[in-house]
Formats: sequence, C-alpha cells, structure tokens
Amino acid sequence: GRYGGGGGMDRYYGGGGGYGGPAYPLSPSGSRSSAAEIRAKNKAMLEARKSANLALKKKSKRAQAHAPGYDPTGGAGPTAESEAERTARDKRHRRFMDLERGAALSGTIGASGGGLDDDMKFISSEAIVGTCMVMEKAFIRLQSMPDPSTVRPLRVLIKWAERLQEKWKGEEADWEWISDQFKAVRQDMVIQHLRNADCVRIYELNGRLALQEDDLGEFYKIQSYLMGLYKEPESPRDCMTEFLSYRLFYWILNSNNAELSKEIMTMSAEHKRDPAVRHALRVHATVELSDYCSFFRLYRDTPNLGKCIVKHIKSRMRARALRVILRAYKPTVPVEFLQKQLGYREDVDSLLRAGNGADGDGDSDDSDDWEGYAAESRLVVTREAAGDPWPAMVDVKATLDALTAAGAS
Repeated sequence: GRYGGGGGMDRYYGGGGGYGGPAYPLSPSGSRSSAAEIRAKNKAMLEARKSANLALKKKSKRAQAHAPGYDPTGGAGPTAESEAERTARDKRHRRFMDLERGAALSGTIGASGGGLDDDMKFISSEAIVGTCMVMEKAFIRLQSMPDPSTVRPLRVLIKWAERLQEKWKGEEADWEWISDQFKAVRQDMVIQHLRNADCVRIYELNGRLALQEDDLGEFYKIQSYLMGLYKEPESPRDCMTEFLSYRLFYWILNSNNAELSKEIMTMSAEHKRDPAVRHALRVHATVELSDYCSFFRLYRDTPNLGKCIVKHIKSRMRARALRVILRAYKPTVPVEFLQKQLGYREDVDSLLRAGNGADGDGDSDDSDDWEGYAAESRLVVTREAAGDPWPAMVDVKATLDALTAAGAS
C-alpha cells in the first residue's frame, strides 16, 4: 500500500501499517479495545497509585512517631492536659453557662448592643443566703462567688432601698453615690436568686430614679432585667405597661428599629391597648414620618416619666423642623409662628430680650429655653418697623448664612 504495509484496512488492525503498529490498542484477544475500557484501565491505575502514596505516608508517620526525641506539638509543649488546666477549663465552662442562664432570665441578649449588667456576672446555679446586716455597701465587681457573710438578705435590702429613696428626695447624697448603692442592692438580689414582688418594686424604684436623673445607661440595664422579672408567675405587673412605654421610647431615641419592631411584634394586644403604650406607638409614628406638629402635641401629653426620654427625641425633631421651615418660608418667618411649630409656648418678646441670636454661643441645658435655643440655632430676628412691638420676624436668609458659617468653622 501507500504506507509501506498491507493494502486495504489491514493497517488499522495490526496488518503491518506504515507507522509500525496499530492505530488503536489491541485487547489480549487481538481485537480492538473500546474507549470505555481504556478509561477504566486509566482510572484503575490512578487509584492504585493513590493507595500506594497513602500507605507510604502512613508508614512514614509511624516511623517518625517512634523516633527518639519526637515532639508532635512542634516545640509547643506536651499534649497531655494537666490537672490544673482541666480545672481551669471546667471553671470557664461553668461560668459561661451561668452567664447564658443569667442573660436568658434578664432578656438582655439581642441586637440592641447592650450587654449583661455587672450584677449578672456571677449568677450561679446554687443560690446564696446572705447573712450581712449592714445596710450600706459599695458596689464591687465580683471576681468569684462571694461569701454569704458579705451578702445582705432581702429584708435588709428592702429597708435600704427605702432609705435611699428618702436620701434622694431630701438631696442628702448625690446621684452617683445613690446609683452605686442601688447597683450593690441589685447585685445582692441576683446572687441570692431573689425574683419576687419585692425585687420588682426595688427595680421599678431604681428605674424611675435613674430616669429622673437622666441616667439612661443605668436605666437600660434596670429595665432589661425588669422585663425578665415580669415573666415570673408571682411578680406584680401593674406597672409593666409603664416600663414597656419607656422601653419603646428608648428604642426610638437610639433609632433601634430592629429591637423596636421585635418589641411590638411580641407585645400582647392587651398591652397595645394600654394608654401609655399606645401613646409611645403614636410618638414612634410621628418620628418616622417627621411629623413634628403632631410630635410636639403628643410630647405635651406624655404620661408618667416618659418625658425624661422623649425630651432627647424632642431636640432631634426640633432640628428637623427648623430645617424644613427655613427652606419652606422665605424671606421671613414670624417668631410666634416658629415658636408654635417648634413646641415653645413662651412670650414672643423673650427672643428680643436675648438680642440678635446670630452671635450667641447657645450654651443652654434647658431644652425649653427659647432664648438659648434661638442663640444656638443662630436665629437672626428683625422687626417690620422701628419701634413696632409686633410682629417679630426671623430673617431666613441671614439665619441660613449664619448656620452655614458656623458649620464651616
């Protein structure tokens, strides 16, 4: 043939082709091997090679392990756990489980960003019965479970809480000291597993005092644990809706919509119909809609001690309202109208007594001090005519320029 071998198709089946061999491999019987057989043979060869390599590695590791001076940790030390290490690990595990239990009881685990209170740090599965009769006791962060002789029983804690309330009313001590004493009272109740009606009353008292002192950080710890106390069967719940409304106001103030939505979803229909809770939900709606007119009307009717929290939201709403009004009303805005829109009810001439607000420093702690607010907001006040006592106007352009200059500086 043209390839130097036999003619016809012989070259494909071993008939002496010109390339010195068959184009396809032959089976032992002399017939052509299929592609499937070729793949199976290759796969078997790979599996055999892998098995051989794995056996070689195991043999090498066994030989290395029996070699003298071998350290499996690479110089990190012995692998056997000592008795002291096991004891320390068990203590850490028990402490972690106790913290988990305390967090579940207080309801403080969540996306709120708040952590466990300090008095929850060493709650144990075994209650301690206190024997200390001394009322005054400073708060100390525990490093281990305390001695019962240093823990006050419930009857002593009740009397001391009442005495602290009297000291606060009579201004016999500052809030920092009173708050420290209440923290020690709460700590003694927690480590003794006290969760009855008296504990609820002490927590409620502490929470109200913290609100009136504007200590929102301490109030958050108190109300978080208080929500867990309300779940106890023997706990009184006559003030639960009051503190639920405070809790809603706290989430609104911190713009924590996730926790606020969770709180509303888990709230019973009976609680939602309560006047205090219903008022808090209406405040939330006005804040979300930036409806400052409705917000200031609701603020005046805030029940209980809710104003202690809502007053901080009020400052934010006033800033929003002022930006809207200054951009919507030009060239001037009547001072009386601006006061009503921003929730002030003072006499109009109080701003004039403050002088031109453009150069004021605005250092005022009273959120209802119109003079301080006008100075802080750089309001520029003019009159329509000299000597005319009415009306007083706010120059919008000059006020915006003053605000821009203050922001740039």
